Amino acid sequence: MERSGPVEVVAGLIPDRSGRILLAQRPPGKYMAGRWEFPGGKREPGESRVDALRRELDEELGIALAEAEPCLTLRHDYPKISVLLHLFFVNRHAGQPAGREGQALRWVTLAEMSNLPMLAADRPIIKVLGLDSRYAITPDPQRVGGADGVLQWTSAALACGHRLFQLRAKSLDVPSLAQLAEKFAGLMGRHDARWLLNGSADDALGLGADGVHLDSRRLAAIDSRPLPEDLLAAASCHNLQELDRAGRAGLDFVTLSPVRPTASHPGATTLGWRGLEDLCRQSPLPVYALGGMRPDDIEAASRHGAYGVAGIRAFGGNV
Repeated sequence: MERSGPVEVVAGLIPDRSGRILLAQRPPGKYMAGRWEFPGGKREPGESRVDALRRELDEELGIALAEAEPCLTLRHDYPKISVLLHLFFVNRHAGQPAGREGQALRWVTLAEMSNLPMLAADRPIIKVLGLDSRYAITPDPQRVGGADGVLQWTSAALACGHRLFQLRAKSLDVPSLAQLAEKFAGLMGRHDARWLLNGSADDALGLGADGVHLDSRRLAAIDSRPLPEDLLAAASCHNLQELDRAGRAGLDFVTLSPVRPTASHPGATTLGWRGLEDLCRQSPLPVYALGGMRPDDIEAASRHGAYGVAGIRAFGGNV
């Protein structure tokens, strides 16, 4: 069997009342039999994605889809086939799921899901499902009056409900960064938020961050995952080559920019929504749209394949 163009697949995140997610096990005789996956299947020619999901959930589970919204899009290349996966949040459905095709079903938490033999295309999704879909990036200390300004901005972002942060403070020397990181980590801990350091993996470990965010230069210098699986690893990407490298390195997610014009890079060529969608369809990892984004752009970004949005100006205090 030779690899052809990607097969479009739709799948649903179906929660129960306690927040567990429904998984289905691929039955004997199917490709990758025994692996667990989010319920769904192939999109037929002429079908909309939602109509395809509605048909698949009826055929596989015997439930009637009532309401769904996009979660993300990504691509995975198996040895024999490439898959373009469109994942949806299933907000409402009628009926009780049952394995109508002989497949086993299981309701699982995210922690339990991470220990199951999942399809490779689904594995990158597990970590981001536990993350805020809004990724707040701190302003440079020089622009906000130093470390205290960064902490004030962060407090404002936390007050807005954001719970995923990137500490980006490249203008600080090592001792000053360490002092800021200690206070920053305290804020994160008090609000049950997670944070990544924009810097090296060693610095992220040394400063007690939840993970590392690699800029393009650091991404180009790695060939494998820079941190253990229990920590987060992300990178800044701007094109397909960087997306592919991040996927090969086994990172967890990426930012993709610039989607819109930004004050910091006024003359940069932007992707626009169409460019974002085109790259999300080729990305092996979940994407956060970056560049001119606001938190309320999340719905539009999700429609175009991104899991979330990231930014500075609209996510915290005035900068």
